[in-house]
Amino acid sequence: MEDWIHEKEEYLATVDPILSLEDAEMQLRRLDAFADELSASEEKMQRIAKLADDVMELDDFQKVNVKARVDNLMSSWQGLDGKKNTKREDLLEKLDLERRKEALRLKFADLAKDYERWAKEVVSELDGRDFGTTLSAVEAFQEKLDKSDTDINEASNAKRAQLKHVWQELQDLGVSDNRHTILTDQDIENLSNLVGEKQKDRRDDYEVELQRQREMEDKRKEFARLAEEFVNTHLPTRLARLTSELGSVESDPESLIDMINEEYAEGSPEQIKLKVLNDVANEMSGMGIVENRHTKHTMPSLQKEAAKFADALRDYLEDINDEKELKAEFDLLARTLNQWIEATQPTLRKEFDNTLDGVRALIKEWNVFKSRDSANHEIDLSNIQRLYEKISSLLIKNNRPPFIPPVDCTHLNSIFSDFLVAEKEAEDLIFAELARQEEIDTLLKGFNAQCKELENLLSSVETYLSTQERAESLNDARLNSSMFVVNNKKIDGNHHRLEQLLKLRETITQKDYHTPQYVILRSDEISQRWAALEDLKAKKGQHLKATLEEEKSKEQFFLKYSDITRDFTQWVREAIQNIEDYYFGNNLEAMISYEREMGFRTQLDLSKCEEFLQEIKGVQDVLESHGVSVSEPNKYTDFNPATMQNFVDQLNSALENRQMAYEGALSQERDNDARRVDWAEKAKEFVEFLENNKQQLGAIKSLEELQKLHINAKGKQLLSELKGDLHRLNHDGIFGNKHTPYTLSECENRNKKWEEYVQDRIESFEEDMDLEKREAALKVELERIERLGELQSEFDASRYLMEIWIEQVEDFHSDPINVHSVLEIEQLSHNYDQIASQFPSFETVHNRLLSISTETGTEITSLTAKFTKCRENSDKMYSTLGLEEERQKKIEGWKKQFAVQGEDFLKKLSESKHLASLATSPDLQENVNKLSSIVGSIESGKESLEQLRLINTSLDDEMVWDTGATFNFREIESEYNQTLESIKLQLKQAEKELLLKDNTGLTPEQLAEYRDIFGHFDKTRSNFLEKMGFFGALSAIGEEVDEATAGAIFSRVDSDKDGKISFKEFTQYIVELNADRDSEDQLVESFKLVAGDKDFVTENDLRTVIEGSKVDYLVKNMPVVGETDGHALYDYKAWVAQQYRS
Repeated sequence: MEDWIHEKEEYLATVDPILSLEDAEMQLRRLDAFADELSASEEKMQRIAKLADDVMELDDFQKVNVKARVDNLMSSWQGLDGKKNTKREDLLEKLDLERRKEALRLKFADLAKDYERWAKEVVSELDGRDFGTTLSAVEAFQEKLDKSDTDINEASNAKRAQLKHVWQELQDLGVSDNRHTILTDQDIENLSNLVGEKQKDRRDDYEVELQRQREMEDKRKEFARLAEEFVNTHLPTRLARLTSELGSVESDPESLIDMINEEYAEGSPEQIKLKVLNDVANEMSGMGIVENRHTKHTMPSLQKEAAKFADALRDYLEDINDEKELKAEFDLLARTLNQWIEATQPTLRKEFDNTLDGVRALIKEWNVFKSRDSANHEIDLSNIQRLYEKISSLLIKNNRPPFIPPVDCTHLNSIFSDFLVAEKEAEDLIFAELARQEEIDTLLKGFNAQCKELENLLSSVETYLSTQERAESLNDARLNSSMFVVNNKKIDGNHHRLEQLLKLRETITQKDYHTPQYVILRSDEISQRWAALEDLKAKKGQHLKATLEEEKSKEQFFLKYSDITRDFTQWVREAIQNIEDYYFGNNLEAMISYEREMGFRTQLDLSKCEEFLQEIKGVQDVLESHGVSVSEPNKYTDFNPATMQNFVDQLNSALENRQMAYEGALSQERDNDARRVDWAEKAKEFVEFLENNKQQLGAIKSLEELQKLHINAKGKQLLSELKGDLHRLNHDGIFGNKHTPYTLSECENRNKKWEEYVQDRIESFEEDMDLEKREAALKVELERIERLGELQSEFDASRYLMEIWIEQVEDFHSDPINVHSVLEIEQLSHNYDQIASQFPSFETVHNRLLSISTETGTEITSLTAKFTKCRENSDKMYSTLGLEEERQKKIEGWKKQFAVQGEDFLKKLSESKHLASLATSPDLQENVNKLSSIVGSIESGKESLEQLRLINTSLDDEMVWDTGATFNFREIESEYNQTLESIKLQLKQAEKELLLKDNTGLTPEQLAEYRDIFGHFDKTRSNFLEKMGFFGALSAIGEEVDEATAGAIFSRVDSDKDGKISFKEFTQYIVELNADRDSEDQLVESFKLVAGDKDFVTENDLRTVIEGSKVDYLVKNMPVVGETDGHALYDYKAWVAQQYRS
């Protein structure tokens, strides 16, 4: 004991170094263990003191030494408690200090991580340069920029102030390390400086963009002013001068055309102004301007306006040419119509042959005349009127003198109106004759129809009156008489039709019908047959009256027989229904007394049946005396002697069946009563059994005896038999039992009370036994709790350490991986390796906790889940770090690739612009060729641009906006588009100058369209088309030809015979092709005017305006598409197309 005390005094006197929170907590747990050990040593000290007392009583010689030694030992032992308390106070102070340090470390780590995330997000935001695409948008961005900088500075200052305060506290406490973060105060300062630098870079870029937008806005306004002046002032003024002012002078059209062409000067003033505008547009394109809110006009739209001006002037000149041609056509059509009216009007009156067929043939001929000759010339008159109006409108439109023709429209309208009056008079005479002939035809058809109907009626009536019908019954006789009356009314009611026929005969003869004898003879024959009907009616009426009286006497006997037999059958049915009611009583006594009543009822039924049979027999005898057989059914009843006997048999059978049923029911009721007596005796036995068991239960003293009594199955067997017997009785319809006062429900209630009483006794015995078991178990439980207390202390200490460590690791897992280089991700991976290396030691701690948990039942599921999740997250972290390292390596590769390829791409664009600036040779074709080659070269670089776009998109997808280069993709793309557009404009201007020199007449829009087609099929970008490319271009401009024809065209267009087609050769071919098409369209319009706007033309149409030999050639060679009124219809459009394709 002295050695133990000495060892503990040394422990309590030792000052252990405290380097962390875990060290402080571990030293406190060690001191707690010593306190427990000190408490446990008290018993040992007591035994030592007791042993010393025993020694001193036995040996006086050793008494003094023993007492002194024990007193010293006791004094030292008691001094341990004070030293323990002193050491505890010291450790508690150090624990509090370490907790303060740990809290500050965590707080600084959280604040530092938050500032780092915030700084990276701000830097990413500051890398954006979306100031707006217009001057107003960029100017408006100033306010957003100022607010953004203010917000960033305020947020940064607030966060840094917090961090500096926490950092200073850590320094004051002497903390030089922080396992929760690698960031220091200097790192925070560096991040703050980085944010400031990014802010300055963004503001500098903003000032540059603002100045650029202001310069672009000035250039937009300059272009808008020039464009509006060109469209709204220059072009309208020039057009008014060349059309309205010059056209109002009354002069020869040819002279007018010469004056206009001379002043127009092939559009030179317009080209000069467009050149100025194009120069400004090129400057805008070089500045990257793609839209202009100050004007809706662009160079293509201005060129389109200039083309509209040229088209309007060309249309005006075409109108002057059309004026002479339209006047000549009007004179020819007017003279032709006048001659036709003079020749046709005298022939309009027609002669009639006084027949319907004749007048119909004449109408058919008249309709042909009206729908062809007259209608066509009426259309000619309308065409002449429209032609006059067209000429007048054209003259008014062009400010020309009015048109005064030799034969004017007023004269033509007057003579044609007279012609139409004469035509109407002739037509009225023809249709009046047609109406008269059709009226006679209608009357004759009506006469024949009425004759046919009356003849059919007479034949039907004559046949009816001559027939003698038989009557099988009174209804037949009555029906025959009714039919006779109806037919008489029908004859009388149709007499007026005979009168109408005679009146119609008179009307037809008065209309001068050419064969009146036919209608007279046919109507007289019908009158004679009508008069002969009276004799036939009288004879048939007498016969029908006699037959009716005879049938009425028979009917009375049938009715009586029917009533008697119906009453009999009804009575038999009701009697059988009553007999078949087999209710004989609900008990044995009632059924025995029912037998007397049943015999009395049987005698009554038999007597009633005999009365009915006697009455039926008397009626049957009367019917048979009138020659009627009652064995045959009649319309009132199917009853006969066999039927009567059947009903009698049914009645007798019902009486016999009732007697048999009564006897069976009586026998069954006697058996049922015996079964009730048997059940009553069993119920009595069951009740007595329960009463006897109750007396035995009071003497039971043990649970075993009680259970033996309770499991006796005799009571249950008796109750089960009672239930089964009662169920069978009820199933057989046996209810109630006068032989016993007990019911099944009462027996079950008695049995239930008996079992409850037994159960109460069993539960009482069981409660006594359970109390004994609980006392024994309590003793065992107390011993187990003492053991669990010791394990729980160990469990809590280890669990606390493990949860602290898991929380630290998961903090690392939850922090976002925010790195921007391969070096940063490698450093982060190294830091994580140091943390993850502690997993094996904590795996051992976890296994020990599982063992304690199994023994103590302490919940460890959440800790296990956390540890498992932490290990899974660790695996994911290693995977994520690996993927991020691969990603950073891939991003660095993209940055290097973007910088190299982008620099090379911009260099090539710069070279292209330099080459384009040298294309100023006096040889315009050479300039076009050089510029076309440069455009082709730039366009072929589109693939390289797309590669850069893919790299930039990949970096954008990874949210990397700093490529490390001095340029970005938007600047490269803008430079590419501006360079390409600028050189294209230069190429178009060169082509336009070349075409003006060649005088092709193509508009700038047409030239641009053909340049696009040419460029599409110039696959080699050589500014020439090979044969296959030329064939494709032909198809694109609408020339669908076979391969042989295309080859011939290629040879003809290839003027310098170098085996390829230049753009100049291509446009010259298009000019020739358009010239041919214009001639073709003009010829189609000429034919269309001759045809009166129809898609076909007749020979007569051609001969009115073309000399005979030419018409003969045309009708021989034009394709025929149909025929009308014997005249061929010719397809002039197909013929013209054939001429221009051959």
